[in-house]
Amino acid sequence: MNFTSAGFMGFLAASGLLYAVVPRGWRCAVLVAASYLFYWLCSEWFAVLLLGATLLAFLAARSKSFHLTVVGLLIAVLVLFKSLPLVRISWAIPLGVSYYTFKLAGYLIDTHWGVIQPERRLMPFLAYTAFFPQIVGGPIQRAESFLPQVERADSVSLATACSGILRILLGFFKKFVIADNLGRIVDYIYGHLSSHPGAPVALGFYGYPLQMYADFSGLTDIAVGAGVLFGIRSPENFNAPFFAASPSEYWRRWHITLTLWMTDYVFTPLRMSSRNLGSLGLVLSLFVNMILIGLWHGFYWTFALFGVVHAIYLSVDALTQKARKRLYKSHPLADRITDWVGPVVTFHLVAVAFVFFRAGSIPTVRSFFAHLFDGLGSFSPAFRDLIDRPAHFFVVLAMALVVMEGADALRRRFWSRTAPIECPRWARWSVYSCTALAVLLTVSLLITSNQESSPFLYAIF
Repeated sequence: MNFTSAGFMGFLAASGLLYAVVPRGWRCAVLVAASYLFYWLCSEWFAVLLLGATLLAFLAARSKSFHLTVVGLLIAVLVLFKSLPLVRISWAIPLGVSYYTFKLAGYLIDTHWGVIQPERRLMPFLAYTAFFPQIVGGPIQRAESFLPQVERADSVSLATACSGILRILLGFFKKFVIADNLGRIVDYIYGHLSSHPGAPVALGFYGYPLQMYADFSGLTDIAVGAGVLFGIRSPENFNAPFFAASPSEYWRRWHITLTLWMTDYVFTPLRMSSRNLGSLGLVLSLFVNMILIGLWHGFYWTFALFGVVHAIYLSVDALTQKARKRLYKSHPLADRITDWVGPVVTFHLVAVAFVFFRAGSIPTVRSFFAHLFDGLGSFSPAFRDLIDRPAHFFVVLAMALVVMEGADALRRRFWSRTAPIECPRWARWSVYSCTALAVLLTVSLLITSNQESSPFLYAIF
């Protein structure tokens, strides 16, 4: 069930209303039933696999003997699916297996380390693993954050529900207006590298990182907003990553929950065990961590090289950190210049790595960079058929990107407020009315549109 379909909107509305009207003691059961129904509609057998993995982890955490054995088994099953040659086809791999495997593995490791106590009630744990807004593409929420919320089963106020719906609509805007339109350009360019289409390959170089960001952060917005309707506050996954001034800062802003998971359970243990090796141990830990992040997406050489490229960036960043601090201390102007130049350089470095991520094969990577500067300033007739009035299209797209970043900036500023903003009743109801109209308009467009939205890029991982 695609998150951008009218069917999903109806499913979410029905589930949210049922959750709101049942007694507090039944809310967790409603959440479990809705989540497993959602997953069952995707695949009956994969729903059985999800249930089996959840029960196995639940029992292992309470046994105090098989924590790490079950972690190894879960990772082995994930590796098995990632090794399939059809990993990029939706039916060849269980929906969200990467996300719920990391949830369960992190939970078992935390119980093994004594960070948290094993959950004693099955129903909240079932909800934790299968929570349907997060199972498609994350974020990867920790058990210590999710379980207390679902056990409290707090009521959702109208103002809170409205904020969740607005977050969902922001995700729809990112997906339909920005990601899908950029996707048409990127897919065309990557599909015509060898035929010199006349569309600058540089458009694919700059367009794909923006497409990926709009697509993936839009998916996260929908997931976080949908969680709000059930009283679940999810962790954030993005924090203006393309404004990062260095590769290390970029990874603190991009796919945050995956980065934190890998840092806590892979990089930190490796770094501690190799600390006697000094800088070599640091570099080795970074390379292992980043290559595993690449392979988390699938067992392809291009994903592994994506991790290698970022490991090189991070190693250089880490090894030159002390020297840069000395330079900035003695030359403050250089520090101020870096604040402006750093994000530009970092974006280009990230865009280079994204070529490996998108290409799918080494020959495609070579062809892309070979033709990167071809066709500058010209558009072939075929490309003009794809995009009517290219100049007008790019102006509108640039405005949409500005709106997206502006909305995200406002969201980051006000989303963390614990107390509601005081405003007159007429203002609150104006917001509620506008939100309702926006939802009706969105659903109407989804029902009447003849063109289906492309799948979310991260839904296959």
